[in-house]
Amino acid sequence: MSALLPGQAAAPDGPIDLTMMYLLHHGFRRDLARFADAARRTPVAEGATWHALLERWDLFALLLEDHHTKEDDHVWPLLDAALREADDRGGLRVLEEMATEHGAIDPVLATARERLARMAARPDAVTRSALVDAVTAAREVVDQHLAHEERSAVPLLQRYVSEDDWARLDREHLRGGLAPRQLLQLVPWAVQGLHPEITAEPLRRAGFGFRVLLRLGRPRFRRLELAAFRHVGAGVGA
Repeated sequence: MSALLPGQAAAPDGPIDLTMMYLLHHGFRRDLARFADAARRTPVAEGATWHALLERWDLFALLLEDHHTKEDDHVWPLLDAALREADDRGGLRVLEEMATEHGAIDPVLATARERLARMAARPDAVTRSALVDAVTAAREVVDQHLAHEERSAVPLLQRYVSEDDWARLDREHLRGGLAPRQLLQLVPWAVQGLHPEITAEPLRRAGFGFRVLLRLGRPRFRRLELAAFRHVGAGVGA
């Protein structure tokens, strides 16, 4: 994937294929843009939509947590070892910043989730205003982190991690961790809103199993997407 996806800050050249990482980053950016718009536009009294938004938020948060956990437990330790061997102190500082930013994201997501749950339980204008603020803050923090990672950490991955080491890491750690039911949501989530010309090659490389998951999971995912984001403006998050 050579062209930048919408919102993507950088795609540094190198030997390893980071297509899945970029698809995930696009999904996180897309979701937060749509949540921010939904928080502003959804009628306060429309309880069913707030419940759908809460369910959809929990999917977003699950996938972001899974992504960050795999980075913290597997990706960054692999890179850390290479940076220490090369005595690359600047690179080690970047990894420290990645860890700090991951820690800063958790509380802002928790605040947004708590306010969205309140809207689903007892919607009112004051809570909606607080939710808008919380989702806006979450969007800013996550977007800044993703851009920093793409501009500063990804070049280090491309410089220090070999294609073989990355393929082994992907096979042994990055592809696991989610239950089958969650994978049925992940695959349609990852390609949502992207033109088939962009997703065709990643899906081909991912294998037949992923394409089956897409076909099986897409109808339910689309129903949730329509229920949650029914008031979101056209093109938001594209």
